[in-house]
Amino acid sequence: MLAIGIPVALLLMFTLLLEHGRDRLPRWLQRLSERPSLIWNAGIGLIIALSFLRWLLQR
Repeated sequence: MLAIGIPVALLLMFTLLLEHGRDRLPRWLQRLSERPSLIWNAGIGLIIALSFLRWLLQR
């Protein structure tokens, strides 16, 4: 559970930090934050879900 919980917690924490300080980001991060990220987020979610499923099946 630590292998999944810690990365998810860090991802959520840093996402909130980035959203909070959006207007103070460096220029290259501002450019990246303007792009739609649905595909990226879906891919990361799929990786996390499949890793969790694998962990459950190995128990």
